[in-house]
Amino acid sequence: MWSRQGLSSHQSRRSPRVRYRHWIFKLPLARNYRGMVVGRTILFKGDESEVSRTLFQHELLHQEQIDRHGIARFYFIYLRDYLANLWRLRNHDAAYRNIPFEKEAFERESETGEDDDHAYPARRSISSISASVNPK
Repeated sequence: MWSRQGLSSHQSRRSPRVRYRHWIFKLPLARNYRGMVVGRTILFKGDESEVSRTLFQHELLHQEQIDRHGIARFYFIYLRDYLANLWRLRNHDAAYRNIPFEKEAFERESETGEDDDHAYPARRSISSISASVNPK
């Protein structure tokens, strides 16, 4: 059974909400992404069965980063680093991959020891993950 316990002791103070099949991924700037964190909410493009453990872990790591830095500071640093990388590298994908928060999340996303890519469909349902993040 996989849960948020795989994260370090810096894990979030409050459990984030998780939303699947979110409308935001229909917007032009978000169309190519499969997951993102907006404040205290993790949004996914697909339904629960389409989200890999690695992708879920990646987004939880961003939530941990937000907890460490605060919401406003996290997004300020994230945008600043993205824009500086875009200016320097002249390529969106390279700019995104070189944001320090993304580099940390990509390096740590496989801490569970399973599922080392963001492949669809997920190898197993992540109901237990959602249950631990979204207690009813």
